Amino acid sequence: MFCAVAVTPKGGEVVERTVKKVSAGRPAAARGGEPARTGRRERNKQEKRARIVEAAKELFGSKGFAETTTQEIAERADIGTGTLFLYAKSKEDLLVMVFKDEMLETFLAAFRKTPADMPFIDQLMHVFGMMIAYHAKDVELARALLKEVTILTTPERRHDIRVLMRAIYGGIADLVATAQKAGTFRADADPRFAAENLFAIYYLNLLGWLGGQTPKQKFMRDLRVKLAIAIEGLAASAAAKPVTAKRKTGRKS
Repeated sequence: MFCAVAVTPKGGEVVERTVKKVSAGRPAAARGGEPARTGRRERNKQEKRARIVEAAKELFGSKGFAETTTQEIAERADIGTGTLFLYAKSKEDLLVMVFKDEMLETFLAAFRKTPADMPFIDQLMHVFGMMIAYHAKDVELARALLKEVTILTTPERRHDIRVLMRAIYGGIADLVATAQKAGTFRADADPRFAAENLFAIYYLNLLGWLGGQTPKQKFMRDLRVKLAIAIEGLAASAAAKPVTAKRKTGRKS
């Protein structure tokens, strides 16, 4: 089996399809009950993963990330510690696994609920605002989560974040492309690159807020101003402007 991940043209939805490869010329009778056994094994694996996620989420929420141990999570999930480490290599790894799906759904819900007739900067602030509200529910946990998301240490979590970022970039790129079709934004700007730039502004300032460098209200005000500066470069009228201006030296020729 292999898993194909795709982003839909609208809304950044992520679709994961499991495709079963069957050897050419191999009759179904020869395969016997193999698919059924694989199905049961996979269901058992998913059930254990769900118990681990639920146990970790409950303990992180009630005790805090720092005070929760992997032994407690394993006991709450009714599995052995060794089994837990088959799903996540460390408590930090587990943190990303637990909250990746919630972050993904929060962003996808934000894109779905973004009014199409809203000015572009308000659309962005709507999307980012929903994510900020998500993190604000537990700032301490959000700090630990963003720290682990920023520097990933395992292939499994790198895959998780790739899926998440494809959805986020895809959703923002759709908003950019829509503005291009409406003639608001310059047609020569790559929507994907624009999406990455705009998200980078949000993410860097998010780290400043979660890191305690910027109060939340100032973070929100500054974020809007910084996004507006970046959006000016996307404006249709900016297409005729030079990318960089020559520096004045003050010397006469």
